[in-house]
Amino acid sequence: MVSADLVVVFAGSGHDDDEYRAVLAAVACETRAGRLIGCSTTGILTTTLEIENANAVAVLVLEGDTRWPTPLVESGVRTDPRAAGARLGRAAVADLSGIVAGAILVVLIDPQDLDATAFLAGISEGAPGLAVAGAGASSGESGARVFAGHSALAGAAALAGAAVAIALPATFFPTAGTSHGCQGVSGPLPITAVDGNVILEIDGRSPVDVLKEILERPDNRPLGRISVPLLAGIGEPACYGRSDYVVRPFMLAEDDPRALAIPEPVRTGQTIRFTLRDAIGAREDMKTMLDEQVQEHRDRQPVFGLFFNCAGRGSALYGKTGLDPELIHRRFGDLPMVGIESSFEIAPTCGRPQVHMLTGVLLLAG
Repeated sequence: MVSADLVVVFAGSGHDDDEYRAVLAAVACETRAGRLIGCSTTGILTTTLEIENANAVAVLVLEGDTRWPTPLVESGVRTDPRAAGARLGRAAVADLSGIVAGAILVVLIDPQDLDATAFLAGISEGAPGLAVAGAGASSGESGARVFAGHSALAGAAALAGAAVAIALPATFFPTAGTSHGCQGVSGPLPITAVDGNVILEIDGRSPVDVLKEILERPDNRPLGRISVPLLAGIGEPACYGRSDYVVRPFMLAEDDPRALAIPEPVRTGQTIRFTLRDAIGAREDMKTMLDEQVQEHRDRQPVFGLFFNCAGRGSALYGKTGLDPELIHRRFGDLPMVGIESSFEIAPTCGRPQVHMLTGVLLLAG
């Protein structure tokens, strides 16, 4: 029996018949955990495995002569997500003794009926400059849960409509890398006219005309031969890095068939690139992200990792499981790592936390 300082628990949604009490009680008993954090998930990942749609449980035990972060819990994320995010941000700043430079806040959240964009805006308001990484939990029919507990004696609870988090200080050397499952069929183009969430012009032209021109290029497939939906990659001006965009679905606007509507407001001056789910491109992008992480940690090897992988990746993207963990294992060997199939991902993009879809977000700490 070990005596752990911090335990991360990811439990398959098949364990929800008792609100995950048996799983959490077993983890507390076996680890005597001083602090616990985690969530429900439809799938589990480690450095060697990816188990989809199974009743698996993954446990990462962390101990050592250091001050491990205390789990932060924020309820009310559905009713007033911006205010809840601001409270969580302020709590994180307090836990970090006001030093946010180089720190990362790891957030797990119940995604049901959640305005995740407003929640992250609240975190940025309460903790300016603090990097944020994490994910929305995933679940079966009974809904997602997040887990948190402060001691083995008090036990841990499975919570709905809540967020849990830990603030990793700069002394942990945390980094977060993002890999996109959607690759561009165009470069970033300026959005020149908008109305709320409707894009009226791209580079001064009708969005439909621009899209048609892109798809008529010899190196792109015609629309009739595309078997998966085109998606929009929304970015910021002067942010042209490999992962500096967020993927969103789009459709023709109801009152203007030459305009495009996306699920959230956009601004003139932002950029758009059209993207497709692409298994080969996603695998190459994952390799590039891992190479970047190797360079980030070249002077200090990470000692643990967390991986938040969209439920739309894995076999749904590649046709088989285990490809992303295989690449992580090639770069970092038997690094202690656990991960989940997530409903959405959270990662720093263009200087602020953003909600992502169809991405893999790897957090490493040393």
